[in-house]
Amino acid sequence: MTDDARAGPFLYFSYGSNLDAARIRMHCPSARLVTIARREGYRLAFSAESKNTWHGGVGDMRPSPGDEVWGALWLIDAAESNALDEQEGLLRVPPVYERITVEVTTPAGDTVRCRSYVVADPNLEGFLPSPAYKETVLRGARALGFPARYIELLEAVPDNGRTSGAER
Repeated sequence: MTDDARAGPFLYFSYGSNLDAARIRMHCPSARLVTIARREGYRLAFSAESKNTWHGGVGDMRPSPGDEVWGALWLIDAAESNALDEQEGLLRVPPVYERITVEVTTPAGDTVRCRSYVVADPNLEGFLPSPAYKETVLRGARALGFPARYIELLEAVPDNGRTSGAER
């Protein structure tokens, strides 16, 4: 049994393609929405490029005083920890993302410590997301009921116009 499996279920803050319930459940079928939340002092960035899956920039959280990143707080069975790490590219060489612990704030004002992922070696100039990636993020954000101003911010993100490739 792995250390993760012994630890029990974990909370995961997603802010990119895993906002979409169908997408996260592809790799983590146990995922259950707890609430939406925000990470203050960060902005959504696209500082890694997915060449094979999304064909464009993928989400990251970069420090930015006064900004916030909205996301979903999922409760996931410990047995699916490795599957999530694998989906996030943590097990690749070099890794795409790294696992971190973050504090997020719920709409009720509660502070929650949870797992999230950030780009391991960010390109600070960034990449434009593909239309498919952007739409997956927006679909999740709308379904979760994110604040209108944040959805408008997501809608305003330019995309790279690439339509080839399939999402995983």
